[in-house]
Amino acid sequence: MSIFQFKEFSVEQKNSPAKITTDATVFAASLQISSNVRAVLEVGTGTGVLSLMLAQRFSDIKIDAVEINPIAYEEAQNNFKNSKWNARLKVVLEDFIEFETDHKYDLIFSNPPFFKDNLQSKTNHGKNTAYHTNQLSFEALAKGIDLNLAENGEAHIMLPFYEMSLFEKEMNKVGFQCKRITELRHQAGSKVIRLFTVYDRREEGVNIEKEVIIVRDENNDFHYSYINSMKDFLTIF
Repeated sequence: MSIFQFKEFSVEQKNSPAKITTDATVFAASLQISSNVRAVLEVGTGTGVLSLMLAQRFSDIKIDAVEINPIAYEEAQNNFKNSKWNARLKVVLEDFIEFETDHKYDLIFSNPPFFKDNLQSKTNHGKNTAYHTNQLSFEALAKGIDLNLAENGEAHIMLPFYEMSLFEKEMNKVGFQCKRITELRHQAGSKVIRLFTVYDRREEGVNIEKEVIIVRDENNDFHYSYINSMKDFLTIF
């Protein structure tokens, strides 16, 4: 599908190596931010869909998005420009490892590449960068978040279960602790598809908030938790 139509915006994704996925859109739809957040950064925006979703949800925020792939950068730039929130969205063509601004962000979020040792495409190098940790290791991501996040800021990350455990170790090394975990499951009894985890610079041992979002119920209809998350975005609801 070249163009994905949401209720309030559309996303061109013909050329971007990373296409729109259910897990990523639920991540953006369920992401919680405090009322004092103004400056937001997305690491690896791809088509820009997650930044667009946050711009729709939160009218007071401005979002900078970093993208290393020139093709994805062009599509994200066009998707931002064609949206009603274009004044609050900006994409930068840059490697996050080298990214640094003169101001800190209140919130950083990312659906980062996570495959490490899996077989990779011999021809589609853009897809390798989008899905594998070739260009952005968990260590580099954690250090970049530490560098660019305000002292009281939060980092929101989406990863599979095992990869999140590896990433959390890197976040701990730079002084962050887990604050909240949302589990995404296809059905109530199935394994965790993805974890949405929030980190901040808090003391160790503080209780972690937990939530579960389920895509399908026992009848294979959409689960109410999924509908509640996506009803403002998907045209089927």
